Amino acid sequence: MRNMPLMLSLAALACATPLIASDSRDTEIRARTTDAIAKLDERGQKLAKIYLKDRVAGDPVDCIPNIRLRRSTAASDDVLLYDDGSVVYVNTPYLGCPRARDNTMISQTPVGRLCAGDIVLVQDMRIGVPLGSCALSQFVPYRKVKTGE
Repeated sequence: MRNMPLMLSLAALACATPLIASDSRDTEIRARTTDAIAKLDERGQKLAKIYLKDRVAGDPVDCIPNIRLRRSTAASDDVLLYDDGSVVYVNTPYLGCPRARDNTMISQTPVGRLCAGDIVLVQDMRIGVPLGSCALSQFVPYRKVKTGE
């Protein structure tokens, strides 16, 4: 019985550890995304400003609903933008997505959502040639800042 408080403390710490690791990972993903956006060339910066104007980064998510997506584009081979109208999701594939910026990104998902780990095909639609593929990472949602009401 004398060890009960110690055991309860250790159990509480063990339960909290995944939350701490998750927060650290979220911070790392947001930082990687912010860094990738900052490193965009002039053309990519203009595109990112259009999509992300007046928006702030939220906590990364594993999946986004495919059905609500209005459009997607690549600001660079390292920054993919997915717009669902109210939220713009930024994805920075770990190994980049070669040739995505000037070509078409194609994704097929049977479950109606795009998730980290899904494969995006890059294709030149003018001549119908596949150019490569990339695996998505987690998505960082950018939402409009709510003004005081």
